[in-house]
Amino acid sequence: MKYQNGSFCRFVFHKIIILLTTLLISLLINNISMANDDRSAGLIATFDFAIAETLTAIGHPPRFLAGLEGYETYSRKEGIIPNTTDLGHRHLPNLELLASLPPKYILISPPAHVSLIPQLREIAEVKEYPFYSYSSGNNVQSHWEALEDMTRQLGSLVNDYVASEHYLEQVNNHFENLQAELNNTDSPVLLVRLIDESHARIYGKGSVEGMVLNRFALQNAWQGNLDKWGRATVSATSLFEINATLIFLDSPYDPVGGQEKLITDGQWRYLPNVRQGNYAIISVNYWQWGGFPSALRLAESLVEALESRAPPNTAG
Repeated sequence: MKYQNGSFCRFVFHKIIILLTTLLISLLINNISMANDDRSAGLIATFDFAIAETLTAIGHPPRFLAGLEGYETYSRKEGIIPNTTDLGHRHLPNLELLASLPPKYILISPPAHVSLIPQLREIAEVKEYPFYSYSSGNNVQSHWEALEDMTRQLGSLVNDYVASEHYLEQVNNHFENLQAELNNTDSPVLLVRLIDESHARIYGKGSVEGMVLNRFALQNAWQGNLDKWGRATVSATSLFEINATLIFLDSPYDPVGGQEKLITDGQWRYLPNVRQGNYAIISVNYWQWGGFPSALRLAESLVEALESRAPPNTAG
């Protein structure tokens, strides 16, 4: 009986181990299932760079992005949006690839891609974020507020509102710290990209550039008309009449040193502010219709350029 009792005890103990193991496996399966549900809530495709970089900033990069290669070019950094599949050209996304692994949501920012909505709805639920405020409109909401709202909406979409609020707090703190570094900028500022020897593009309200100037309480030297994207293409004569600190934007799609070459070789070298040395060149590393991540990269470059430029040579 002693041997039998020992066998019985081992039998009961074995059964308990099996039961506990089964319960543990069941709990693990449930946890994995819940985690998969959480991930599925964030399985997102987007064709908009501002949406993509905002999702990434709050810790939930999109699974698919149309134009990823182009965004990396503008950002001058490969892998800036990790674990993301490129859907090809931003305006001609690969819908077959997208349909092969359907996301839960497809996010767009009208007016772009609205013509694709019927096709997109056959793949997944489409959500629209028309956050970009046109300069010609009479919107009560500022561009900054629109981006804040978009960031919060995306945080709610991925079930991580806390992350979006934390990121917005970081954005505001970073801008305040950068603004505190601006000690020597009393004159108006003009953000400009030279297109060729006689034409330039300038930026104002309705653009990321205009929003950053406004956030820093810097006066934008351009007070003329703008298109619906917050830009204006002007002739060289328009800039000869402007007295401002000039910040030239060197696009990643320009030839290497393109802005410097135009400034030194063309008629732009006769601009009064260029002759005085009252200018700087920024290498664009942000999307010009982006969200706060792009705005922060521009802000950092702008502060560095304004603080490091030589004092104007008024004798010139």
